[in-house]
Amino acid sequence: MPNYEELSNIRGVAQDWLDSFRLAVYSGDADAFVNCMAADGWFRDLLTFSWEFKTMKGRDATKAYLCQELASAKISNIDFDDENPPSIGHFGPRRRLVDVGFTFETPRAYGQGYVRINFPVNSSVDGPDDGDRKAFGLLLMLKDWKGYEESKYESGISDREALYWEEIEKKRRNEIEEDPSALIIGGGQTGLNVAARFRQMNIKAIIVEKNARVGDNWRKRYPTLALHTPRIHHNFLYEPFPSNWPKYTPKERLANWMEQYALTQDLVVWLKSTVEGHPVYNSETGKWDVTVNKNGGRMTLHPSHIVIATSMYGKPIIPSLEGLDLFRGQILHSSEYHGGSPFANKSVVVVGSGNSSADVCQDLVFRGASSVTMVQRSASGVVSEKLMGAGLAANFPEGRRVERSDLSAAATPIVAVRQLMQETRHYRLDFDKEMLDGLRKVGFNVTDGNDNAGVPLMVYARGGVIDVGCAPLIIEGRVKVKQGVGISKLTESTIVFEDGTILEADAIIFATGWVSIREDLKEVFGEEAIQKTSEIWGIGEDGEIHAGYNFSGQPGLWYTWGGFNHSRFYSKHLALFIKAIELGYFNYGQ
Repeated sequence: MPNYEELSNIRGVAQDWLDSFRLAVYSGDADAFVNCMAADGWFRDLLTFSWEFKTMKGRDATKAYLCQELASAKISNIDFDDENPPSIGHFGPRRRLVDVGFTFETPRAYGQGYVRINFPVNSSVDGPDDGDRKAFGLLLMLKDWKGYEESKYESGISDREALYWEEIEKKRRNEIEEDPSALIIGGGQTGLNVAARFRQMNIKAIIVEKNARVGDNWRKRYPTLALHTPRIHHNFLYEPFPSNWPKYTPKERLANWMEQYALTQDLVVWLKSTVEGHPVYNSETGKWDVTVNKNGGRMTLHPSHIVIATSMYGKPIIPSLEGLDLFRGQILHSSEYHGGSPFANKSVVVVGSGNSSADVCQDLVFRGASSVTMVQRSASGVVSEKLMGAGLAANFPEGRRVERSDLSAAATPIVAVRQLMQETRHYRLDFDKEMLDGLRKVGFNVTDGNDNAGVPLMVYARGGVIDVGCAPLIIEGRVKVKQGVGISKLTESTIVFEDGTILEADAIIFATGWVSIREDLKEVFGEEAIQKTSEIWGIGEDGEIHAGYNFSGQPGLWYTWGGFNHSRFYSKHLALFIKAIELGYFNYGQ
């Protein structure tokens, strides 16, 4: 904790920076604006100056982006955000940052900003260098359209009509079901967060969920599954977990929380429901013609917006192998794995080396499989739960409002996270050295990623492993590793590898991932519509994640992907887009 003198210094740094920033913005001076940034700083804009999510590194790129837009945006009333006062934190031993939130206005919107100011690790250093006391990360984003602000809460009573609360809710539900503005496909955590945001933004939305209960998308997964991020990171919008909630949420607890969340947030969810046929978008009316099979009954709806909130993964991948039909043992995908007890006293081969494979292998060992072998074709990124948890805890600490943590994360673009992870590479690898050396010693191939940025960045490409107990089993030989070769064919009871080695197996579990949901969406919306849309997941050349929440390319169709933090934060921007269309601020052609 900073002492009183240092706290005063922190506030002074924040005040000096905001004074300089305010003067630059009010004068429309792009040179002065970028001089508030460190030379290697990052600027991120979410709808303040354009209808795109934009990330810029450095002063030159930021100036080029702002030179025509800064003055015309007419930003005013820049002031400190009382909910996000100055604070200080470390990112590794080499970088210390003063974080502070601020607010602003444009002629038709309220905005929110967040800045992460470089602050010397040794505060006694005489005189700042070019990066000290300047922004390493700077975020500007719109928060609300004026006159259409997000609701905070209701009174809970009816002042003018003698109505029961259940009557009010029934009336509201009927209005939504008769004429929804948005149809949200998928009732998992993403769909729920988006629907909750829409409700507060007065956007009438129905969730279409294929399962019988909200939360079944988690209940149906393997029994040992728990989230690998601390609870504060996967909190839900408006409704944080109780203080005694487990640090790493088990899937059953999560599923039950989601079910009650839909109730407490007054969300309209159609269970056992799917979209049928091919929805058709009418460009003249700006509405979809879509048929929903609602628990056996068919209904035609005409929403203006369809929001895809399913998983970003489509059908499970099981490789086409010679002899697949000859193998007499059990073959299944990890998505069909429901626990290791049926595999007691059996030889099991798990193909793949990501998180799902590690979880399955660990469970198989403890449920009594006679042998467990993991097939690892290429190198895998591995980070200990302790190190990963420490990093997430620093960015999403207990006791701090998750909304502030989300702002801080948004002000640190994923490509800036790559830079920070590279800066701390030595310390990360040293922390996990014993585990990583042990894995290498038994033939498990580990990598820090092509960019030396570790597992957190690999999740946007091919994924990595957050170890919660499988690594020691591999090191001890309780999980064997077949590394560097693919499978040539199967026989009735063996796996034949490309190097000619043979492995007997009673069961094969393919933890080999899924096809892109894009292929499934083509079956629903047609090739032409989906070809218009943006990529799904991954990091683009512009430094932004292909996670959706903005215009997809197909009018009326919106993508939402990613973790709990993505939908919790970016659902606001999706709602702002939809409101902008309703208000005539945004047209699909612009």
